[in-house]
Amino acid sequence: MDKSSKRINGQDFKILLEAGYSLLDQNTKLINELNVFPVPDGDTGTNMRVTFLHGIKALDDSENISDITEAFARGALFGARGNSGVLLSQYYKGISLYLKGKADASVKDLLDAMKAGYDCAYNCTLVPTEGTILTVAREGYENVVTLINDETTIEELLKYIVEAMKISLDNTPNLLPVLKESGVIDSGGKGLLTIYEGFLSHFNGEVKKTSDFSFHEEHNGDLVLDFTKFNENSVLDYGYCTEFLLQLLASKINISSFELGDFIKEISPIGDSIVATVTGTIVKVHIHTKEPDRILKIAQKYGEFLTIKIENMSLQHNSIKSNERIPLAIISIANGDGIISTFKELGCHIVLNGGQTMNTSIEELLTAFKEANADNIILLPNNPNVLLAVNQAKEIYKDSKIYVAPTITLQEGYSALSMMMGSEEDPEVLFKQIQDGHGRIYNGFVAKSFRDSKLDGITTNAGDYVESIDHKIVGANKDIVDAVVELFEKIPDIDNKEVAFSFYGQSINEEIIEQIQERLSDKYPYLEVGFIPGKQDVYDFLFGIVK
Repeated sequence: MDKSSKRINGQDFKILLEAGYSLLDQNTKLINELNVFPVPDGDTGTNMRVTFLHGIKALDDSENISDITEAFARGALFGARGNSGVLLSQYYKGISLYLKGKADASVKDLLDAMKAGYDCAYNCTLVPTEGTILTVAREGYENVVTLINDETTIEELLKYIVEAMKISLDNTPNLLPVLKESGVIDSGGKGLLTIYEGFLSHFNGEVKKTSDFSFHEEHNGDLVLDFTKFNENSVLDYGYCTEFLLQLLASKINISSFELGDFIKEISPIGDSIVATVTGTIVKVHIHTKEPDRILKIAQKYGEFLTIKIENMSLQHNSIKSNERIPLAIISIANGDGIISTFKELGCHIVLNGGQTMNTSIEELLTAFKEANADNIILLPNNPNVLLAVNQAKEIYKDSKIYVAPTITLQEGYSALSMMMGSEEDPEVLFKQIQDGHGRIYNGFVAKSFRDSKLDGITTNAGDYVESIDHKIVGANKDIVDAVVELFEKIPDIDNKEVAFSFYGQSINEEIIEQIQERLSDKYPYLEVGFIPGKQDVYDFLFGIVK
């Protein structure tokens, strides 16, 4: 694609996306510095970079722009981190829906797709906030639409968009008081502008493109580890966070017959919190284990490593505990190794292990409040059975101001963490965001019944899979896949729903996930369902369907 191009195909758009990522990657720290928020993994630049990278990793060699935008949007959605990441993924979902079925796109197509993008991003927020990435996306379209004609090139369009977004970004402090008070522009808007500047850089060659599309992660706030916190008398309680990129090799295996599910089964007895994906012939793995050497030895049967990262989680945990007092901490209650890991990645300083059969005690809550060492604490209970203990602990503890969020399910807790505005530091405002966002999802679960029962007019036999929506039993089925599909059929206005997520439990394998994905995809082609390994007990599936 050259400077005179007026149409763009899939591989052209892939080149732009990679250029956009390159500039975003190089400016992540700058964007993070616009968003000072005292929670791990909560920086806007990092969240947007990781979200965007998940989209990049999902791309293939299709010449069709519909295929490329759809793959990118799906990858970004499943990899979205933080509020900024969610909005970014929704923006590209709107773009992909508009370009669906197109082999290539004109300048007008691209601009109209941008409108579909910001419409989708606006619609995913309960109360859209102006002066954020949403405003920059919208005004980046509105202030350009009258400038184009049949002679406008792709490069000229990008120049118009970049200039319009710069003007919009500079005005964000006038729309959002917290930005003006802090003397900064909106970090999410800056991230979006940076991506479009990266697109434009393809034509002028000003930005050096990265060739490293690996999932390198940073500690939020450049956490400095204190190595005295793990010494000759320490115990390895938390194991090692082990991540690697594995290049499959034809000299070792028949690559066409490689099954990710079989690989996961092979390593799962040695660790937990497993997240594994395969793109082309490269496998990306994240696992928590006390024996990383065994994991690496198994992986090396299939290929050789491109990158390896092994971190002592006990050292990280002890270093975090030794931090000085902070303005705000987020504490959550959850069960399931995968859910706990996910909540920490979304910004929880502390996740207390508690669930249906193991309710958190007042003592455990008080210990967590003390360990947080924060002026303000937002607590996500995520279970109605711990509310009394939570309220008692709140009354007892006087060293911090405690805000108890109205989250009574793990899905509501996940939704609240995902939608927090990362640029906001005021605990009152953050807590109000949680309250305002409460009720934005339907809560559903599918779980095996352990006894015969009749509840909410539904008769259930022991061994049946019970279907529940918003705390009411709505059905039962002897087959778990049928139960999940029936559950979705009973969600109000399900045909118009676009986003859902699920934590799946210890007993669920990849074959079941694939069957469910295929059934739901056939019935609801516009519904994106992200499956997260929660490893929780009791519930086989916990669903959140965005209203």
